Amino acid sequence: MTLPNLKNRTICFLLIIALILQSCAVYKKTPVTLNEAANVDRKILVVKTDNTKLKFKKIEKIDGVYYGLIKTKGQIEKIPLTESDLKTIRVLDKTATTIGNVAIVVGSLGVVFLVVAAIELSNLGDDWGDWSY
Repeated sequence: MTLPNLKNRTICFLLIIALILQSCAVYKKTPVTLNEAANVDRKILVVKTDNTKLKFKKIEKIDGVYYGLIKTKGQIEKIPLTESDLKTIRVLDKTATTIGNVAIVVGSLGVVFLVVAAIELSNLGDDWGDWSY
């Protein structure tokens, strides 16, 4: 494998990792009530009493019944929620999510630049001492 081919593959791999990791979400540490979650128009993380985690696009209250909205196969599915089955409800923290995503992208690009610089500098002294007059 030639060195330019290795450089291209390394750069592509690191950029793909950066793009995959930039979709992380950070939820607030303080739990909210089901009514408060229905009033917020953000993503919601619900932990049920059996410790299963559900991530909803939002929670709606229709005729006194709470529904969690999940997008599956391009369609919105409504899952009924009962307060007795829920352990914690946490709302998406937009500020922390934005900071985290920017930090991941900037950090990944920094690593890509460091790898490229290390590869380029490793070839710098290869012809040292090869002085033919």
